[in-house]
Amino acid sequence: MNDLIINKENKNAQIPQICLQSAQRKGSIIGESYHPNAHQLYNDIVMWIDDYFKTNQHFSLSFCVSYFDTASNKGIYNILKCLKDWQSKGKTISIVWYVSESDDDLIEDIDDLAEDASVHISTILSDKPHSIAS
Repeated sequence: MNDLIINKENKNAQIPQICLQSAQRKGSIIGESYHPNAHQLYNDIVMWIDDYFKTNQHFSLSFCVSYFDTASNKGIYNILKCLKDWQSKGKTISIVWYVSESDDDLIEDIDDLAEDASVHISTILSDKPHSIAS
């Protein structure tokens, strides 16, 4: 299965850097998300996850998204819901979100997403979210 790599060089500030790696059983979504075509971007991630879990058991996803608009919120929700659906089928998932300690609004948004998707997100408070490596 091919990895899904989007905006690797961070040339488009409107979309996060996305790196989903099949062999390593992990992925990361890092940056800001306010692209006009966010629906398609996040739909591609959901389709990749669905393909991945056809032959794999475990996946770990790390977020370091510091800002997202309404359309991206819906896309992120769809990713979380997809992961929850696979978890309910016996797959093992881990979701971590790195967030600045001082960003109370984002922390609340993450909590809301977790509650809405009925999935656990481990929130890691850090003043250095740029140092996250997937």
